[in-house]
Amino acid sequence: MPAKQAAAAQRAGDGILACPVCALPLNRDGGRFACSNRHVFDLAKEGYVNLLLAHSKDPGYNKEMIAARRDFFDLRHYERLADDMAEIITGYLPPGPAVILDAGCGEGYYLRRIRRHLTGAGQAGRTALCGLDISKHGVRVAARRDTEGLYAVAGTFRMPVLPGRIDVLLTHFSPVSAADFRRVVRPGGIVLAGGPGEDHLYSFKELLYDSPARFEPSESLTPADGFEPVTTHRIRYKLQLRGAGQVANLLAMTPFYWTADQDTQARLAAVEELDTEVDVILHAYRRVADPAG
Repeated sequence: MPAKQAAAAQRAGDGILACPVCALPLNRDGGRFACSNRHVFDLAKEGYVNLLLAHSKDPGYNKEMIAARRDFFDLRHYERLADDMAEIITGYLPPGPAVILDAGCGEGYYLRRIRRHLTGAGQAGRTALCGLDISKHGVRVAARRDTEGLYAVAGTFRMPVLPGRIDVLLTHFSPVSAADFRRVVRPGGIVLAGGPGEDHLYSFKELLYDSPARFEPSESLTPADGFEPVTTHRIRYKLQLRGAGQVANLLAMTPFYWTADQDTQARLAAVEELDTEVDVILHAYRRVADPAG
């Protein structure tokens, strides 16, 4: 690993990750992370660490789906969404050093746009960016494209993160683990849970179904989970797709991909023009303090 990338990984990894075996702090030691119980996890050449202990050989988005997502993002279709999210997220940062965690980061696009926003605001030097995802293919791309971030292959339940270490946690179209979010987010810290608004990708859904249903937004966290609602942010705009393969790549970005048969995939691959809706709701929640005693 290049010296600059190794130094960045060292800085990013300090005091954030926990051993997935025994939950003790993981410390960077050369080209690996290790805990005091001598559980050792090597850094990949791209700069990420695999902390997944699951038995599944290749969980999450596969290599082809990550490639489709990367191509879709590279064409800047979600740039407005990502930049609006970055502005919202950085508005919740405390005045001093901070840690932002993307729980379900995929190929790291949103974290890269957050870093760009922080750099423009002169805040990048005091903010650590961390991404976790169960897909090793996504994390590999994320680490390769953002050598200053901390990336680990891990699930969003029982995250290998130290308690109370996170200032702002983003979960965007990913599963919500209320108990684990409460564990890793410091009291007073923020969770931003992103999900579809009623109209999200509705015109796209009309290509998939005869009678598409609109999404029904709902709250992700409650006071019973240890979080109080702060406010709701909404990001809406028209998405224009033009050219071969773009609608097919959009399919690979969504959960609809898992149920689309080969005939549906082939039909969408032949569509070269689509206007659809981006309608995303970000619910902001503040982690309340634990009861005294």
